[in-house]
Amino acid sequence: MCRPDKKNVMSVRRRTHSDDFSFRLERTRRPSKLDVLRESPTPPVQQGYSLTTVVIVSLVVTLVCQNVVPSAFSYLNQLIKNSPKRKIPGQSNRLNIGFISTNPPEKFAPAVQKPTFLVDPIYDEKWKGVHTAVPVMTTEPEEKRDNNHAKVKEAILAAKAASRSRRDGNLERAMTIMEHAMALAPNNPQILIEMGQIREMHNELVEADQCYVKALAYDPGNSEALVLRARTNPLVSAIDRKMLKTVHDLRNEFAHLQHSTALRRMMRETYFLYVYHTVAIEGNTLSLGQTRAILESGMVIPGKSIREHNEVIGMDAALRFLNCSLLSKEHHEISIDDILEMHRRVLGNADPVEAGKIRTTQVYVGKFTPVAPEYVLEQLADMVDWLNDESTMAMDPIERAAIAHYKLVLVHPFTDGNGRTARLLLNLIMMRSGFPPVILPVETRAEYYASLHVANLGDLRPFVRYVAKHSEASIQRYIGAMKTSSDNVINGEEPNLTAEESKVSEKIEAECRAGN
Repeated sequence: MCRPDKKNVMSVRRRTHSDDFSFRLERTRRPSKLDVLRESPTPPVQQGYSLTTVVIVSLVVTLVCQNVVPSAFSYLNQLIKNSPKRKIPGQSNRLNIGFISTNPPEKFAPAVQKPTFLVDPIYDEKWKGVHTAVPVMTTEPEEKRDNNHAKVKEAILAAKAASRSRRDGNLERAMTIMEHAMALAPNNPQILIEMGQIREMHNELVEADQCYVKALAYDPGNSEALVLRARTNPLVSAIDRKMLKTVHDLRNEFAHLQHSTALRRMMRETYFLYVYHTVAIEGNTLSLGQTRAILESGMVIPGKSIREHNEVIGMDAALRFLNCSLLSKEHHEISIDDILEMHRRVLGNADPVEAGKIRTTQVYVGKFTPVAPEYVLEQLADMVDWLNDESTMAMDPIERAAIAHYKLVLVHPFTDGNGRTARLLLNLIMMRSGFPPVILPVETRAEYYASLHVANLGDLRPFVRYVAKHSEASIQRYIGAMKTSSDNVINGEEPNLTAEESKVSEKIEAECRAGN
C-alpha cells in the first residue's frame, strides 16, 4: 500500500480551509448598494401640485397674515394692558422730572415715556398759540433716589430754619440758609416757596415770581404758591411793560441818529462782535481778535481746528444773506425756505452734507428730547404759520422775536446749528422792526440756557426779559458811540475810518447793492 504524497495532502488542506473561509465571508458580508438597488422595486413617481393650487394657497396665507394676525396681536396687547399688574416688593414709586416737547406722546421716539401730567404754559393772554415743553416722568436708580431723599429732608429742615429767621427779621441769615437749601433740592416746591418769600421781602419781585412759577410747575395744585403768585403777577407784569417801553424809547432815539463815520465804525464793530459771540456760545474757542482776523484777511489761526474757522466763515455768509436778501424783502412774511437758506449758509462750510436740510435722525439736548424726525417738518410749518399770523404780527416785536427763537429751538429741526439759526431769526424780526442787531454775549451763556430751561417749565417771560435786556444794551452801545463822536467833533477831533476799514466797509456795501 502506497502512502499519499505529503505535498498533495497539505495542498488539499489549504484548499479546504480557504473554501470554508470564503463560504463564511459570503454569508456575513453586508449587501452592496448596487445589489439593493437591483433587488428593490422602483418607487412610484409623486405628482406635484398644480400652479392654480399654489397661487390660491399663497393668496389665502397673505390675507391671513395681513388681517387676522395683526388683529390677534392687538387683542392680546389689550388683554395684557388691561390685566392687573402685580407690584414688585421693594419697588419705589418716587419719580424725577425730565422734559420733552408738547407734541402727542406717540410722536416721539419709543424710548421716551408717556407724560403722566401736563403743565399749562404760564404766558400772558396776548401770547396765544404759544406752547412750551411738557414735563415727563422718568424713573431713577434706587441708590440715587435714596440720596435725593436725604438731601430733600436736609433742605426742608434748612428751609424751616430760614423761615424762623425770616419771621425774626434776619433776612441775611435766612437768604444764606436758603441758598444752601436750594443747592440741595432746587426743584422742591416747599423750598421754592420759602425762597420766593425771602426774595419778595428783599424787593426782588421778578425773582420771587419765578420761584412761585417754578413751584407751580412741579406742584400745580399748591394753594400757597397760587396765592403768592396772584400777589406778585400784576406787579411783575407792570415791571415788564415798563422795561419794554424803555427799550422802545431807545429804539426811537436810535432811529434818529445821523449817519456818520462813527456810526459806520460802530456797525462794523457790532458785526464782528455778533459773529464772535454767537459762535462762542456754541463752544467755538476763537477769540474776538482771531475772529476778526479771519473775516478781514482770511488768516488761518494756528492751533485752531478747521471746523472752528468754517463756523466763523459760515456765520459771515449767513449775515450777508440776511442783510442783502431777507431784510430787503417787500413783505415781512418768513417762510420755511428762508430758515433753510439761513441754515445752509451757517453750516455750509462746517458740514455741507447736513446744511440746509431737515434732520432725519433723533437728537438729544441734555435732558431735553426734541420731536421725532418724521414730525419735524410738520412742527416747523406750524411755527411758521404762527409767526406769520395776524395776531402774532400785532405782538411786541421783542416778544415775538424771543418766542420765535424759543419755538425754533424747541422743534430743533437740524442736526447742528439750531442755536445760531434761531439767533439769526431773532435778529431778522428785530431788525425789521427798527432795532439794531441784538448780541447775546457768551459771558451770559449760563443765563441764556437757564432762561430757555425755565421756558420749558412753562414760563416764557424770563427769556423775553433776557432778550430785551441785551437789546437795550446793544442800542445803548450805538447811542454811546454817537455821543462820544459828538463830543470829539465839538473838541475839534473828527473821527475817520482807516483806509483798511473804509475798504472793507465799501466792499460789504457793494456786495449788498449787487444782491450777493
